[in-house]
Amino acid sequence: MLTPFAGKGRIDFQGLGKLIDWYIGQGVHGLFSACLSSESLHMTDAQKLALVKHVVEYVDGRVPVVAGVMGVADRARRIDMVQKVVEFGAKAAVLTLCDIVPESASDEQWIEEMEHHLDGLEGCPLGVYECPVPYHRMLTPVLTNYAIRHPEFLFLKETSGNLAEVERKSQAGTASGLKVFSADALTIADALRKGINGFSGLQANLWPALHVKLFECWRTDPELADRLQRFFVEYDWALSRSYPASAKLYLKTAHGLEIESRSFLNGASVGGSDQEWIDELAEAVGQFEREANGQRRMSMAANA
Repeated sequence: MLTPFAGKGRIDFQGLGKLIDWYIGQGVHGLFSACLSSESLHMTDAQKLALVKHVVEYVDGRVPVVAGVMGVADRARRIDMVQKVVEFGAKAAVLTLCDIVPESASDEQWIEEMEHHLDGLEGCPLGVYECPVPYHRMLTPVLTNYAIRHPEFLFLKETSGNLAEVERKSQAGTASGLKVFSADALTIADALRKGINGFSGLQANLWPALHVKLFECWRTDPELADRLQRFFVEYDWALSRSYPASAKLYLKTAHGLEIESRSFLNGASVGGSDQEWIDELAEAVGQFEREANGQRRMSMAANA
């Protein structure tokens, strides 16, 4: 999820409600709150908790919510925040792999530290996120084997972009109940074919309905699935331009969402010169959605 802001350190909760309704209206099957796109690394711990609490309460069970516990300074505070977001009603508290130990630490040291977390969490449902900042720690075979032996781990946001790694983790997760979601829009069709549970990536903040469509059609309409995949590759450039500020302006332009484009990530701001390319992008995406919807209707009629 994105986070709308009313100013520095001020979440726009009214805009957040409109954004949640839009996501759900687009057909998403769940929400990941307080993640990297939410700018949670630029919030205080209290702001992160306020964000998660509001999201869970506003969603009111319409879809499952998982919530990040990111950028938290120490183990005790991390455990406390996990417990709080679970008490709020999040289906899992998502820990970033790179928060647990320093970059120089081994997998065995990561496991040792996670054991201390699990001792204090008493079975709280957890997720893990291969977050690329402050450094990119991945769920190696050693860590995968650890995770699938612990039923607390329910969710993995996978960020390797490597289909062999996607398949390895998905196969391991199938045996244990760990659901694996790819962040890579460029390979998502093939990832679904290799057993991934779904998509959890930046493009879901721009055209989630198209990713829902791919999820629904990849088995029954491979031609449309491949067409959607080509679109995701062709338009991925939009994520390299002042994201997430540009994503917020895009939603205002393309969908009329009354949220501001404020962002507190370094360099993630938009101005008047950005409106032209965002207008063009919104028109191109709208045209593609109309064509894809028409193709989907024709395919469903042919199969009826």
